[in-house]
Amino acid sequence: MSDIKNKQDDIDNTHDEELVETALEREEECAQWQEKAQDFENKYFRIMADYQNLEKRMREDRIGLFQTANKELLLKFLPILDTLVLAQQHEENKTLRVLAGQFLSTIKAEGVTPLEVVGKQFDPATMEVITTQEGKEGVVIQEVRKGYLLHDRLLRPAGVIVGKKKRD
Repeated sequence: MSDIKNKQDDIDNTHDEELVETALEREEECAQWQEKAQDFENKYFRIMADYQNLEKRMREDRIGLFQTANKELLLKFLPILDTLVLAQQHEENKTLRVLAGQFLSTIKAEGVTPLEVVGKQFDPATMEVITTQEGKEGVVIQEVRKGYLLHDRLLRPAGVIVGKKKRD
């Protein structure tokens, strides 16, 4: 009977070892599947972020395209506005004043804003020097041509007269 008992114990031990080995294999396989699932989840999040960035970039490009198209047209209109304003300054005419005001309102609605430069420090990023005159060094004395921004970007620089020190 002890022989049978020993054989039974051997079978049980072998069976237990097989079960442990199978359990370890299953555990290792489960860990591999979890790792793959984590990899897929990470890839999914990266792809979604890339897609959202692409949508944002395309939206910004589309807006930029419209602004660029408007920029060219608006640049063609600015000399007309300059002429209207100049005519209004030389002749007190209600019609000219209304027309210039409507013109300015229309381009403002498109995102155009005039630069205010008189009395400010000369800024080469937004101004062009037409000439210099005796006055406070580097300060804009007079605006010869109005400058404009289009959506916070320079549309046309202001043409200015800048002060310089008097020579001794």
